[in-house]
Amino acid sequence: MTSGLTCTWTIADEGTARVTVTGDLEFATAGLLVRLVADRLAGDPGVREVRLDCGEIDFCDSSGLSELIKVHRAVVGTGRRLFLDNRKPALDRLFALTGTAKYLTGETADSRALHDS
Repeated sequence: MTSGLTCTWTIADEGTARVTVTGDLEFATAGLLVRLVADRLAGDPGVREVRLDCGEIDFCDSSGLSELIKVHRAVVGTGRRLFLDNRKPALDRLFALTGTAKYLTGETADSRALHDS
């Protein structure tokens, strides 16, 4: 059974895009998020920052983490800023355990992320 993934791009205000990510960010859905972000950024040079709303991500495996890294590269590589908003503790734990917290969020790994359930 796969819950799937839905990614919705909206322009929150001038220069800011919001991507709402809902469902499982995993091997079966790999590619969807990065394609959406890359395609939309190419078509909208006025976007200066992208805010990923991660509050509805139900599950994220190593392929999902790879997808977030690719999104980071796509956004930052074009001179824009990426924010990962509304992260659940499980996502922060994944970032802390893999050493990707600072790279993806600009924040140091919070020790609580390793111990929260």
